[in-house]
Amino acid sequence: MSSPGGRERRPRSSRRPPSRLSLRVEESDRGLQLAAFCVQRGGISLEEARASIQRGGTYINGKRVHDAEHLLVPGESIELHLRERGEAPHAEALAAERILHSDGQVIAIDKPAGVLAQEGLAGGPDLPSLTSALLAARGEASSALLVHRLDRGTTGVTLLARTRAAQSALLEAFRGGLVEKEYLALCAIPPDRDGSELADEFVVELALGADERIAGNRKPDPMGDAARTRFRVLERWPQVALIAAFPETGRTHQIRVHLASNGLPLLGDARYGGPRLITRPDGARLDLTRPMLHARALTAPHPAGGTLHVESPRPADLLAALEFLAGTART
Repeated sequence: MSSPGGRERRPRSSRRPPSRLSLRVEESDRGLQLAAFCVQRGGISLEEARASIQRGGTYINGKRVHDAEHLLVPGESIELHLRERGEAPHAEALAAERILHSDGQVIAIDKPAGVLAQEGLAGGPDLPSLTSALLAARGEASSALLVHRLDRGTTGVTLLARTRAAQSALLEAFRGGLVEKEYLALCAIPPDRDGSELADEFVVELALGADERIAGNRKPDPMGDAARTRFRVLERWPQVALIAAFPETGRTHQIRVHLASNGLPLLGDARYGGPRLITRPDGARLDLTRPMLHARALTAPHPAGGTLHVESPRPADLLAALEFLAGTART
């Protein structure tokens, strides 16, 4: 088809811009700043490049980089996560009921399973972005800044700051050990143990380090970071126990590794030896799709003064597991 002026009319492309760019730094790119490189080689705007870098969506050789002026070296691999303006990372959205507390400086969210604490290489929705979208939909200032992290599969109380000053104050409180946290953990008891033999309360104090055998895993390591968790058994069944966990330090996978090292892996936590299903004596079976760990409560100094205490209700899958176990005699 030709236009009235005789030119051939090209069909308008319906192709959407990519949500992720993978680029490699060549010799001719030596000395380019990261943001400028992404613009030149990725075909995106400087605004888009800087936005991705600032929110933690840009990686060099797999390592997150926040410096838009970082000078590049030939051979480096750049991974850039983008999203369309005003669009959440995926179609998922947080329901307003997920807000546990909100004021001018702090917002507490009941994090669902499957949501990342921050944007990562694996993709998927991240909590700060989803929270920002929820606040914007409510007509509020949409700033939601990361303060601490829950694992992707963990549910429950998560604090985010609404100002930079509040973020700094909360980060300092977490670093200083001034935040009290309580988790609920549904654990498997090995067949050679009896739930009735578990002590009502116990403490695990094991330093943790990286497990070089499995990327992303942690393991007990005398040369690692000091870690201490108090535990209290709430309910017992022959092969399952509901345990409250009170971490006194904040190491990656701390509760999961401390429980597994004590012979009590989380149900659904295959990474650390937990079974992905539970059965009853009557033959009924319940499949588990995530590690059964829930951040039930958190108490922290409020940036404006005083104390903030937030609690989260038990999630539906944990309630379903407890209802399933109700048909099993307790020990």
